[in-house]
Order: sequence, then structure tokens, then C-alpha cells
Amino acid sequence: MEKDVSESILKNRSRREYEYRRKNVYYRRLRAIKKIASYIILTAVAVYAAFPIYYAVETSLNRIGALVQSSISDLVPVHPTLSNYYQLLFKEPFFLWLKNTLVLDLAATAIGVALSITSGIAFSRMNVPLKKALLYMLLILSLFPFTIMVIPFYFMFAELRLVGYYSLIIPYSAGAVIFSSYLIKNAVDAIPKDFEEAAQVDGYTRTAALFRVLVPMSRPVISFAAVVAFMGPYTDYALASTFITRAKFYTMAIALYYVSQGTIHINYGIYAAFSVLMGIPIFVLFFVFQRYFISGFSIAQYK
Repeated sequence: MEKDVSESILKNRSRREYEYRRKNVYYRRLRAIKKIASYIILTAVAVYAAFPIYYAVETSLNRIGALVQSSISDLVPVHPTLSNYYQLLFKEPFFLWLKNTLVLDLAATAIGVALSITSGIAFSRMNVPLKKALLYMLLILSLFPFTIMVIPFYFMFAELRLVGYYSLIIPYSAGAVIFSSYLIKNAVDAIPKDFEEAAQVDGYTRTAALFRVLVPMSRPVISFAAVVAFMGPYTDYALASTFITRAKFYTMAIALYYVSQGTIHINYGIYAAFSVLMGIPIFVLFFVFQRYFISGFSIAQYK
């Protein structure tokens, strides 16, 4: 009797061990399949995201001017050339266009971010009249694309006789304030008031405490807002082409259009080379400020 009981226990134990090993093998295979599938999906997404950059660089190194002249074999240039870059850098006023763009960009970014800091702190810490209405207005305005304001801006500035190169700083700064002030306001809301109260105890005035405490603590979001404010004027074509009529004031976006126009078709080699050169400052900017983007995106998501 005892022998039968012990054999039954051993059989049950061996059966449980077999089921455990079988399930363990199953789950290990399932995890391996999920990992392989995730790697395949991530690789496909990475190739999909990187292919436009590769194609732009490849086209810029190719002598083919029109897309109708290209084929699948042209995805790997057999005889790469830098003639497109040479033409842009040494036969066209590329650095003049870059200077014109950076002058507008840096001025609009500095003014827009400075106004955004003051308005964001005011919305967060001060009793501003009609504060909720103004915040809702900023939130609604940020939902509309900036290009719909081109015609109203042009008629308004034409009425004031301010249409020109330097007048673009005003709408570009206003566009930065619409988005960045709400962004900075949300960042300041997340900072406890104890910090500025402690600064006031140490002898700072309220204004000094606000700017010497809140601004350094909001630096990641301010940096993120500055990058976003910089990219708007840098890539703008609609408003710049409406306000700028003299060739010596062309920005990069306007020059990209005119320099790539051929007699019959668009010269995509020049177009791609210009795009690569135009993207280098943006790449450098993102590389320098990449550590601020996580906190900036989190605040933007909270918005």
C-alpha cells in the first residue's frame, strides 16, 4: 500500500515537472518570438525614418537633375560628386542667405522667449485680469497653423507701411509667444512656491525672487521653447516670401526655392544639397539641447 502511494506521488511529481518544463519552454519560445518581432519592427521603422535622409544625401551626391531620369539603381551612387555643394557654396551667395536667416531667427527667438518667460510667470504666479480667458485664447491660437496668418499679417503691415525684411521679427516673435508662454506657465506651475518665498526671506524682492529662482529652475522647458521658436522662422517660406521682395534679403527657405528652379524641371540635385546644408544647423541645435527635450516634451504633453 505504501509502495503504491509513493509511486503515485512520484508520478504526480514527474507529471508536474514535465508540465512545468513544457510551459517554460513554451514561454521562452514566446519571449524569443516577441523579441525577434520587436527587433524586426524597430528595424523597419528605423529604415523608414532614415531613408529620406539617406535619399537626400544620395541625391545631393548624384549628377541626376530630375527624378524622371533616376531609377532604382541610382539609390547607390556609382560616381558620387560634390559639384552640387560646390555650386551652392562658391557660386551662390549661400552664406548671405544663412546670415539673413540667422539674423531673423536669433532676434525673433530672443524676443519671443523673453516675452514668453514674463507672460508665463505672470500667468502662473500673478493675478492677471481675465487670466483664464487669455489662457484659453492662447491655447486655441496654438491649434491653428501659422500660415493662415500670412494674409492678415501682410495687410496689417502694409497698412502701417512696415512690409520688409526686418518687420518679420514681429510676427515671428508673436508666433513664439503663443506657444511658449503656455508651455512655460505649465512648467512654473509645477514648481512649489516655497522656493521663491525662501528667496524673499533671504532679502530678495518678489520680482527678483521670481526671475532668479523660477527662471533657472525652468531652464529645460525654456531651452525647449527656444528650439521650437528657432525652427519656425528657420523653415518658414510662406510669410518670408510675402514680406521679402529684394534678393539680397532672401532667407534659406526662399533661396531653396529659387536656386533649385531649372529652365524645364526642378534640379533635385541642387535641391537635395541645399536641404542637407540647411539641415546641419538644426541637427547641431538638436544635438546640443537634446537633454532638455524629455522634460520639454513632458510639459508639452501635459498641455
